[in-house]
Amino acid sequence: MKPFRLSLPFSATILLLMALVLTPLSSALLWLGWRSVDTLEQRSADERVAVLEKAVEQFLTDGLRVVIYVGLTLADSQSFAAREGPSADDERRRQLVALLSRHTSVAGAFVGYADGHFVYAGRPDSFSPTERTDFDVKDRQTIVMRTVDGEGQARREVSWSQGPGGTRSRERVRPTDYDPRTRPWYVAAEKAGGAALTTPYRFAWSKHAGISAGLPLIGGGGVIGFDYTLETLSQLLTAYKITPNAIIMVGHGEGDVEVESEGCIRTTPDCLADDAEVRVALKGVIREAAREDRRIDRRMLVGERYYRVIVRRLPEQLGQRFVVASAVPVSELAANSRILLERATAAAAMAVGFAILGALLASLLVSRSIGRIAAKTERIRNLDFADRTPVQSRIREIVRLSDAVERMREGLEVFGRYVSKDLVHQIMRSPESTGVGGTRRDVTVMFSDIEGFSLISETMEPELLTSRLSRYFEVLGTAISANRGMIDKYIGDSIMAFWNAPEPDEDHIANACRAALQAAAAGSRLAEKWRRLGRPGFRTRFGVHTGMAVVGNVGARERINYTLVGAVANQASRLEGMNKVYGTEVLASGEVAGPTADRFVWRHIDRIVAVGTTEIHDIFEPLGEIDSAPDHAGLLAHWSAGRAAYAEGRFEAAIVSFNAVAEIRPGDGPSRVFIERCTRFLASGTPEGWDGTWRLDSK
Repeated sequence: MKPFRLSLPFSATILLLMALVLTPLSSALLWLGWRSVDTLEQRSADERVAVLEKAVEQFLTDGLRVVIYVGLTLADSQSFAAREGPSADDERRRQLVALLSRHTSVAGAFVGYADGHFVYAGRPDSFSPTERTDFDVKDRQTIVMRTVDGEGQARREVSWSQGPGGTRSRERVRPTDYDPRTRPWYVAAEKAGGAALTTPYRFAWSKHAGISAGLPLIGGGGVIGFDYTLETLSQLLTAYKITPNAIIMVGHGEGDVEVESEGCIRTTPDCLADDAEVRVALKGVIREAAREDRRIDRRMLVGERYYRVIVRRLPEQLGQRFVVASAVPVSELAANSRILLERATAAAAMAVGFAILGALLASLLVSRSIGRIAAKTERIRNLDFADRTPVQSRIREIVRLSDAVERMREGLEVFGRYVSKDLVHQIMRSPESTGVGGTRRDVTVMFSDIEGFSLISETMEPELLTSRLSRYFEVLGTAISANRGMIDKYIGDSIMAFWNAPEPDEDHIANACRAALQAAAAGSRLAEKWRRLGRPGFRTRFGVHTGMAVVGNVGARERINYTLVGAVANQASRLEGMNKVYGTEVLASGEVAGPTADRFVWRHIDRIVAVGTTEIHDIFEPLGEIDSAPDHAGLLAHWSAGRAAYAEGRFEAAIVSFNAVAEIRPGDGPSRVFIERCTRFLASGTPEGWDGTWRLDSK
């Protein structure tokens, strides 16, 4: 039993190899591309945060620095000195309004004194609609004025709005508990003894977020301050958003107020409007960064979405350190990477697809040629040499392989004329059977010989004789091969063939008889054709015998011949020679006629003892197959009667019967032979001990 071996078609193998090569290669390239793009995205985010940090730092430092410088000038002016009292409030308001007109980022300018007196000038930009109505705000250049004075229950706030041309609205007077001395800007400046910033907080008047700067007055007694609106900073943060749904905050870490970027426009696609949870989480990270004084860069899961959180602390400004923080959805941060990766994947898939398609087409072309070569070699293996068309290809190796197969086919076709196909099949199935040796088995042997061949050969040129012999052997060989016979050898003009080897043949005796009859008929037709052409024809004699023999390889290990050894071959040869005695074409032994009596019409020719032997043999002539032979009943009846009279010594009666056979079958050789014997016995007398057995004195 052959071991199981997994095999794949050539095209499938090429596709598998392409997949094994391209899949990891494309995957590795895509992974490297994704890593590179992702790294670039991360770096881009870091750079944008750095730019934002610088912008915020510049916004806070440069803007504050200018305002602080102006505030220092005011703090040192005579009109803001505490000793001037409320009488200088008009001048103070004028200078504060001038400061507001020059510095748009300042929401309000004010001064508070140690006695609780407070003067304020501010923009109504961030006021509520109700407050705008109360102060009769007409346009953006309107300034709101406030003055707070008094103690305890008598403390009052006087407020009004002032237009660009100096026009004033009506004054509003109302009780207030506002005390500048308790406000963060006042306390921080007093504590620092110089310029100081507050943490982000809600302004007392507008309730919007911002920071305040405080500067002690030269000579003491009060603090001049500025509300530094962070509305502009919020717009700056929104402008620097890394992605549409990113959140950016500026905070202090110790306060409850952070400046935040605006959310995305709800009508835009992919807007994450519900980001309150993310903002709360980001404020917590801001406080963490402020407490630990470190930079934070981490991934944070909020809800069902991952965010990249980057928090950096700015350099200290007037005693305060602010924190810039951003929370960017990872999906958006990697959006460009994903798009590039998807495009790269699509391009890679197309490239791989085209490569596989090209490999498939190429493999199909190659596999088609290889398949044809494989099919052709399989036919050659089965000794079928009918396909003589070479396999065409543009691939050099396939052309070389096809040429090699063609040369092999030609060589084996020629070699097949020397060796039986059955023998070759057996050798191919069992290569171990090619050793010297054999097996015993029953075989049927046939010998053929051309009558008078020696005389024919003397009158014919060797080349012509060889040509006619080749044609003759081809005709007889076809009949032998068609009936499963193996031609053992050509011996001059003779053929030796046998059956039941190398391939087993249960019907070998009948096949041999049929082959002999068909070969005799084919030889007769060929001879008649030649005679019509004025050429001498060949008359062939056949002898058929069956028996035990040793069949196998005979010879040396370097050169062997598959043949048989045994008396059966000698007996078949003797039967072929006896045709000369009886004037017949085909003679077979009783061992052949007996088993096939129900399939062939046999005529018992004689009982003989061959020269050089003592054994008695019955010899028979096949007249044809029972199913196809003409009616031989009358001939056989007369022949049997003549043979019986001949065996009993009644030679006159025997002659009568044999003459009857000769009339039915003119030119019948056996009838002529037996008439001559009976005539001789009538003249010389019956031999002593006569039982009808004839002893041949020659081969």
